Amino acid sequence: MARTKAPSGDGPLFEEAGERPGENPPVAPRPANARKLGWMPVALVGGLVAAGLWGAWVTKNVLAAGDLPPMAKVQLAGLVGEYVQAQAGSATPPEQVTSETRAFMAEIQRNLAARGQAGQIVLVGEAVLAGEVPDITGELRREVYARVKMPQAAAANAGDVMGAMRAVMATPPAAANVPTGNPLHAPGN
Repeated sequence: MARTKAPSGDGPLFEEAGERPGENPPVAPRPANARKLGWMPVALVGGLVAAGLWGAWVTKNVLAAGDLPPMAKVQLAGLVGEYVQAQAGSATPPEQVTSETRAFMAEIQRNLAARGQAGQIVLVGEAVLAGEVPDITGELRREVYARVKMPQAAAANAGDVMGAMRAVMATPPAAANVPTGNPLHAPGN
């Protein structure tokens, strides 16, 4: 049936002499494991997927860390001085002033500790001699006053001299009563 010698002549290349027209040639059986993948390609694809996911996570964290400068300064003396001045001008009882001031200082400490945990180095502005270090005093002020109420100025009492002075300074006098300081405009000139 099958020849071992190469066919000669002008006939088709794969035609064998013993075959009959219309019959299917016998097919050699394939090995059973020819379509199965080994563990190596599966491990490579899994490793590539894991590396891609890890790269995306690192990229997201690096880009998100751009919002927080690595080093910043805060004008702590000015911020605390502002609060103390506001407390001094309020009509809050001394016991309450003490507790509110403790809460204010604790909130500043908590905020700065959270920044430190996030990897930001915060310098006290008075200690920064030179360099371009971003100032986060305004941001710290907003965050602290969002949690701790700023003391309100006391209302003017009739017997309170300081309260009366604050009330007078808060309301501008009428323009007609303000002297111009120019004697040429005085009546009779």
